[in-house]
Amino acid sequence: MGSPRVYSWEDVTGRREDQRKQQQTTKWYVHAYLHAGDSAVLPLGEAVLDRLQFGGKRNYGYGEVELKDTQTIDLNDLDYSRLDGAETYLIELVTPFVLASKYPDANDSSVPWWWAENRDDLRLREEKILEQREVFRLETVDHGQVVKYLGDRPLETAKNGLTRVGSHSRYGFGELRLKPVDEQYQESERKD
Repeated sequence: MGSPRVYSWEDVTGRREDQRKQQQTTKWYVHAYLHAGDSAVLPLGEAVLDRLQFGGKRNYGYGEVELKDTQTIDLNDLDYSRLDGAETYLIELVTPFVLASKYPDANDSSVPWWWAENRDDLRLREEKILEQREVFRLETVDHGQVVKYLGDRPLETAKNGLTRVGSHSRYGFGELRLKPVDEQYQESERKD
């Protein structure tokens, strides 16, 4: 079960006494996707966000959070019919996938066999997680890449891609989209 949530907060930038009309307010919108195996856990109530603040100067009232919208979706109720019958699929990596991590008790992962025949086919990068003022380095497969899907379970892969895969999925890493490829693409690939 997934629950997309949109959080919003205002960032108010102060002004000096001698500067009139220099104060600025910026609204930020953040989408968060929460997943739970137990349907009683989601959706979260607005009370969860009460008095929650982000960023610097929280002690001065900055960074207030307000829930704008929520929607609960059962992944089994989604229509996956466009995945039926395709011979070829592509994977688009929406967020980075963690291969190696300095984070405590995190398992290193290899590139899933159903993504790429060779690790050299993928673009890698380094990411960082900041937790309690400590920085942890991550080696990741960079997001935005599109690779040919080599697996044989497209429906299960599509569902797992929405809930994210890998050791750091709870932090938002490892989200992917599975896309069926039309015949035109397959013919142009054969010509190459």
